[in-house]
Amino acid sequence: MCMDSLQTGYYLKRINTIERRPEMIKRLVFAALVVAAVLVMARGPRAVEARKQFALNRECCDFSLLQTLRMTAREAIGGVTYPSEIGQDKWVIGKMFPGVTNGFFLDVGSGHGTIGSNTKALEDLGWTGICVDPFPTHMEGRTCRMEKVVVSSAAGQIVKFHTHSGLGGIADTLGKWKAEAEKSPAVELTTLTLGDVLAGAGAPSFIHFLSLDIEGAELEALKGVPFDKYRFGAMAIEHNDEEPKRSDLLKFLEERGYRRVHSYKQDDFYAPR
Repeated sequence: MCMDSLQTGYYLKRINTIERRPEMIKRLVFAALVVAAVLVMARGPRAVEARKQFALNRECCDFSLLQTLRMTAREAIGGVTYPSEIGQDKWVIGKMFPGVTNGFFLDVGSGHGTIGSNTKALEDLGWTGICVDPFPTHMEGRTCRMEKVVVSSAAGQIVKFHTHSGLGGIADTLGKWKAEAEKSPAVELTTLTLGDVLAGAGAPSFIHFLSLDIEGAELEALKGVPFDKYRFGAMAIEHNDEEPKRSDLLKFLEERGYRRVHSYKQDDFYAPR
């Protein structure tokens, strides 16, 4: 291991002990260690890559400076990888539930088991959960309970579902990528609600993280959740800049006690008020 990596590892360990110090000392030590760690990273052999990752982490995930430094060090020095497309897993791990290793997730529209997965990194930490997708791929090695179903606001509906890999969805609610999705075959499926899925899986009443990415049907899926029975600690919900869907999602969740805390690219991020 190179000296720069050893030095940065030392600084990171020291940063992790700051929380036990009195407030004034904590601030001074924190500032000094952040500067020291950044300087070491800046002169290391992977400096350019680390600086780019630092900037990306600060933008994607609404991190504080310390959270950004920790996440960047895990990647650049520790070799930890986060498969999600735009940092949804990093936001959960580094911002919303740092240190949690026994969380529970609901991944709706889970798609590929690794590439672009918002929950693979959570499983690697020890989390458990439910993955929902009528046509999942490459789920080898995943531990989530796999539900191969299509969800909507009511159970028992017969819907036409386009099977496009990554962009598939219910024909009537497809949004931004509708033209591309319609190039794939359509099959008829019978809907369930997320309430049905959660009850059938014996899910806990508190679910740490909901990932929702089903190509335009997000609001309809949320309408099938009994919010009086289940609460979510964090949500990443795709909107693809589609109106009025995005605004309707915001209103729906605000009425149920959630607020939008962050937005990045095609997702809005929510937490309880």
